[in-house]
Amino acid sequence: MRAKQRRAVRNLVGGVVLAILAGCGGSSSSPDGTVVDGPVGTPDAEAWAAARAYLDVVEHSPKFDECLTSDAAAEPWKCLRGPRSGSTLGKAVAEWLRAQLAATDGLSGVRLQTFAIPGFRPRAYDLRVDTDAGAVSVPAFPWYYRGTTPVGGVSGAIVDLGDGSLLSQLLAGSLQGKVAYLKISLTLNAEAGQSDDRLQQIQDKGAIAAIVATDAPANLIAAQNYDIRNGSRALPTLIVGKQDGERIAGWAGRTARVTVVADPADGSSQNVVARLPGADPSHVIVVGTPINGWLNVGGERAPGVGILVYMARYFAELARNNGPLPYTIDFVGTGGHEIYAVGVDRYLSCLPAEQIMAYIHLGSGLVYPGYRDGLDGEPQATGKLSVARTLAISENRLLHDAADPAFADPVLKPYYAFPPSLFIPGENRAPYAKGIPTVGMNGTNPYFHTAADDDTQIAREALGPMAVAFRDTVAALLQTDPDALRRANALAAALGAGGEAPFWECAE
Repeated sequence: MRAKQRRAVRNLVGGVVLAILAGCGGSSSSPDGTVVDGPVGTPDAEAWAAARAYLDVVEHSPKFDECLTSDAAAEPWKCLRGPRSGSTLGKAVAEWLRAQLAATDGLSGVRLQTFAIPGFRPRAYDLRVDTDAGAVSVPAFPWYYRGTTPVGGVSGAIVDLGDGSLLSQLLAGSLQGKVAYLKISLTLNAEAGQSDDRLQQIQDKGAIAAIVATDAPANLIAAQNYDIRNGSRALPTLIVGKQDGERIAGWAGRTARVTVVADPADGSSQNVVARLPGADPSHVIVVGTPINGWLNVGGERAPGVGILVYMARYFAELARNNGPLPYTIDFVGTGGHEIYAVGVDRYLSCLPAEQIMAYIHLGSGLVYPGYRDGLDGEPQATGKLSVARTLAISENRLLHDAADPAFADPVLKPYYAFPPSLFIPGENRAPYAKGIPTVGMNGTNPYFHTAADDDTQIAREALGPMAVAFRDTVAALLQTDPDALRRANALAAALGAGGEAPFWECAE
């Protein structure tokens, strides 16, 4: 029976009926954004429709309730939308995805899996500097969990710390009662590199607030991740664009007032879970993608969400037409991404370890356009995909046999392929450390974590091929013996043993 099912999967993936499916049109969207179930269309059309429906929620849902100004046209930085973990809009995208999966015939146990996270709900934020021309309002966005102020804010003289290094701190003299300004360079995950330690040092030296400029293009604000395992900090910090940072550096000695008022009440985030039961329910392939993000998440999150919905519909249709697939597939939209609450860990830990065949991660920026620095220092499009994308595959011969051919399409390149034991980014870290065979891709580009990361940051020509690459990886795993796959993972399991697996506790 199992051999027959595997042959059916092989034939379908090989293209016997793909041409038929490609001519079936595809899904359409109802007014509430739910994808109407029907024949599965082409990978590009399906993934794009779901990606755009997800972004419609992000961009237009009336549930967004964090516009903290009465004049959004004059102060747009106080009305920046984003499906942030713990926010009302974050919950709205989770409910949207639940509805997509619930509309797919054949998926079972479709539900929200809720888990607690610390609360940080901004009520007001503001940056004003006293200049010769009077008080100047500077666009800014809070660095979540780094500290809050009284309602009236805190005021102090600006001190320019350059890159915030210990030498810069020493040369600046006393920081007691000052507002520290520093600039940081962004890394692959839009983290601040060494800035966490530097901000703590600045706080310890008596600074009352911090202003941080990034090197994102066009004076854009690039929101920064925060690891909630560190607990909330006590140095209220605002993020500004690079040109505004230069202005602030020029105002050294002037008085700045920093306001960050936030509700610290406990919050929650959600995973969205659906299962496609297989003929052998004792082995599960988990396909996951994060659904949360700070600001617009066009290129960052939407391709992964779109491909997840496409794959769920595609494999469910295979099962309807040909009977149960050899193994079970779980489709999971994970919460808590940008604060390292790691929803996927909270889900995988609910499954018996011996049941998990593999974790397939649809990470950030799967089809980000690439850019190079122009003569003016601003990004110029290369016409290719971003080179800052990494494909990580466990050191596992059978897993490589499944994934390497799937990702060989030249349209998907260039990307880096590092052994996970050397570089395993994002949500792949914990599964790898736990000895779970894992395949994942993550990427970035200059517009990552900015309000300009809209659907123009999705390279459409690569979206369909990327969906096919992940689909064919799973299809190949459906034809792989799980015990052999586990044995082939011995090297990866040994290299990852003892690695970090935060929040490896079932959320249920």
